[in-house]
Amino acid sequence: MRISSGDFRRRLLPILLAQLAGLACGLAGVRLTSRLVAPEDYGVYGVAVTVAAVGVSVIYAGLVKFVSRHWQASGDRRGLAAEVAAAALRRAPWLLAATLGAGWLVAPAQAPAIGPLLFGCALLLALAQLAQSALQAARDHWRDFGVSAGMSVVRSFAPPLLYAATGAGVAALLAGVLLQGLTGALLGVWQVAKTWGGRRPEPAPRQLTPVYDGPRFVTLAVAGWVLLGLNRWIIAWFFGAEAAGYYTLAAGIGSVLPTMLGMTLLQYLQPVWFAQAEDTEAARRRLRRDVDLTAALFTGLGLAIAWAVHAAMPWLIGPLVSARYAAAADWVFAAGCSTVAATAGLYYHALLLAAHRERSCSAADLGGAAGLIAGGLASAAAGPGWFKLWLVVSPAVPWLVNRTVAHRAVRIA
Repeated sequence: MRISSGDFRRRLLPILLAQLAGLACGLAGVRLTSRLVAPEDYGVYGVAVTVAAVGVSVIYAGLVKFVSRHWQASGDRRGLAAEVAAAALRRAPWLLAATLGAGWLVAPAQAPAIGPLLFGCALLLALAQLAQSALQAARDHWRDFGVSAGMSVVRSFAPPLLYAATGAGVAALLAGVLLQGLTGALLGVWQVAKTWGGRRPEPAPRQLTPVYDGPRFVTLAVAGWVLLGLNRWIIAWFFGAEAAGYYTLAAGIGSVLPTMLGMTLLQYLQPVWFAQAEDTEAARRRLRRDVDLTAALFTGLGLAIAWAVHAAMPWLIGPLVSARYAAAADWVFAAGCSTVAATAGLYYHALLLAAHRERSCSAADLGGAAGLIAGGLASAAAGPGWFKLWLVVSPAVPWLVNRTVAHRAVRIA
C-alpha cells in the first residue's frame, strides 16, 4: 500500500510515536521494577493485572468491537456513545462480580483491598479503551497519541514507585494500574467529546445491534482473555510465583517490540479494511490477500525482533535489568513468540469483521485459542523446557487454524 506524505503525517506518524512513547516508558519501567519489586510480588501482580483486563477483554469486548467497526460511519456519534455508555452500565454488576471473585483467587490474604482495586482498574481501562477505539476508528490518531502517551507514562512509573513508597505489596502495584486507567479514561473521554462539535444531529435509530450487544463477542472474548494471561497462570500454577515474576518481566522485554509492530499495522490498516464496502468475489479476494500479506509481514518481523532482543539480553543484565531478575533472560524469546502467536490471530478476526462475517469469528477465535491452551497445558505438565519449546512453535497455530477458518468463511458469498 502506497503511503502519501499527508497520510503519513496524519495517521502513521502519531501511531509510531505512540508506540515509541510506550517503548521508552516501558524500558524505564523495566529498569525501575527489576530494582524495586520483589519477583514473587511481581509474579502475583502479573497474574492480577490480567484480571484487570477482564473489562476490555471480556465484559465490554462486544462494545469495543462495535465502536471500532461502526464509529467512523455513524451519523450520530453522540447518540452512539450514549448507547454504548448505557450498555456498559448494564454490564457493570458482572464486572464487579468477576473482579471481586478473582481478587480472592489471586491473593486471598489481600482480597479486601485487591478486589475493589481490580474492579476500578477494569472499569477505567475499559472506558479508556472504548474512547481510544473511537479515536482510532475515526483515524484521529494525534488525539489517540495523547491518550496513549499519558497512559504509558503512568503505567510504567506509578506501580513500582507506589510499591517502593508505601510497602503495600501487590495492592500498591495495582493502585498504579488504577491511576493508569483513570488517566486514560479522563484523557480519552475529553478527546472524544472534543470531536462532537456543537449541535447534535437528528437522533439516529438504534445503532448498537444485538450481534455486538449480545453474548457472542463476550463468549469469544473469554478465549482472548484467557490467552492474555494464560502463560502467567500456567507458570504460576506449575512452576511458582517467583517463576511467574521472571516471566512477567521477560514478557515486558521480549513482547514490547512485536506488540508495537502488530498494533501499528492493525491500527493503520484496520480502518482501511473496514471502509471497503463491496461484497464481491474480487473485493473479498483482495481483502484476503491484504490481510495475509500483513499477517506474514508481522509474523516474520516479530519473530526476528524477539530473537534479536533475546540475543541482546547478556548485555542488558545490569544496565537495564537488575541481576535479581537475571533468570528472566531465559524466557524472553519464548515470550516474544507467544505474543506473535496471539497477535497474528487478530488480523484474521479483523478480516472476518471487515467482510461482515461476524458469526464465523467463533470458530476462528475459539479454534485458535483451544490449540494454544491445549499446547500450553500439555507442555507445562512435561516441564519448563517443553513449555518454552511450545511457546517458540506456537506462532504456527493462527496460520493453521485462524487463517483456515477465516478464509473459508470469507469465500462464502
